[in-house]
Amino acid sequence: MWTIERVRALGVTTSLATTASVLGISRSQAYRLAATDQFPIPLIRAGSRIIVPVAALLHLLQPDPAATGGGRLETDAKVSVDAMTPPPADSTRHRWRHHMEHPGDDE
Repeated sequence: MWTIERVRALGVTTSLATTASVLGISRSQAYRLAATDQFPIPLIRAGSRIIVPVAALLHLLQPDPAATGGGRLETDAKVSVDAMTPPPADSTRHRWRHHMEHPGDDE
């Protein structure tokens, strides 16, 4: 069970897999969202590693800075990660796959 105190104890940064666990989504879903630049937290890419700032994770979980406590994270809270939500207008989408034209595509 993740609590605000346990999330704070992660340190300054954490892995995408740990963040997925905190948010209650699968690792594969987290990596899909990260690959399409739709993850709800700004990510740091260092080579092939994806690093998540814990401060941004805490802000997503507890947007009110006056909120305190180390209680359980509520499962019915308004925090939601939706793969179908379009990215912000100012985001840049990176295409990792090369799109090639195939014979017969223009028919």
